[in-house]
Amino acid sequence: MSYRDSSAHSLFTAAILVAVALVSQGFAFAECRKEVGAQCQGAALSNAVWRKVDLNGGNFRDTNFEGANLEGSRFKGADLRGANLKSARLVGSDLSEANLEGADLRGANLRNASLSRAQLTGAIMARAFLEGADLSYARLNGADLTRCNLVGADLQHADLRGALLDGSVLNYTNLKQANLTGTSVQRSRIIGARLAEAVWIDGKVCSSTSVGACE
Repeated sequence: MSYRDSSAHSLFTAAILVAVALVSQGFAFAECRKEVGAQCQGAALSNAVWRKVDLNGGNFRDTNFEGANLEGSRFKGADLRGANLKSARLVGSDLSEANLEGADLRGANLRNASLSRAQLTGAIMARAFLEGADLSYARLNGADLTRCNLVGADLQHADLRGALLDGSVLNYTNLKQANLTGTSVQRSRIIGARLAEAVWIDGKVCSSTSVGACE
């Protein structure tokens, strides 16, 4: 086979491989529908409008939801590891028991959302709006929650070990029996926060009457 023929064969083979990859990707995205158990891993859904959709148990690993409107949608038990949810609207959405490990939620609006028992280890949530959100029993160890609005949020029994809460507002937050060992709370505000039996940043267990400060 001549050098020219060899080069042409190589180019043809490369083109076939690219085509196969694109077709495979097309099939994968074709399965990405607004339904329970949706298969949307790696899908490009930035600025999508998926309001009040039942997506429980779906696969959204590494999916790009940046700027999407997901208000009132249900993601219970869904796989959202590494998902991009920057500036997404998730007001009143159900993310309970979902896996959001390493997800990017910077600036996301999660007011009154349910994240109970969600896996948020290492999640980036800086400047997220979590006012009134249910984060009870959530795993937030190592999460970045700097400058978040957590007013009135429920963090009862939450695992916040090693999390960053610098500059966050935790006024009237429920932190009963939460674990804040090693958590950074510089310049954060905790007026009226309930800290009964919580483990404070220095490992001290707060009294059952602690409000606004660990006593």
